[in-house]
Amino acid sequence: MADPVEPPHPDMLTVPEAMRLLQSQGYHDFRKIKVERDENEIEVEARDKDGKMIELEIDLYTGKVLDVEL
Repeated sequence: MADPVEPPHPDMLTVPEAMRLLQSQGYHDFRKIKVERDENEIEVEARDKDGKMIELEIDLYTGKVLDVEL
């Protein structure tokens, strides 16, 4: 028997909401998107405004960028 799937918390960002927030900050060409609910983060591979491929970690509730790795 499969484990029940916990429904999303109403205050969590959806993936489309998170992508819109990142686009408004100049990020684009989103590749890998992974929701880490246990860490309250969304991990995203994308390009920055200069076209460099980066990995972002954003807060699952606020959309604040927590970390950027080249």
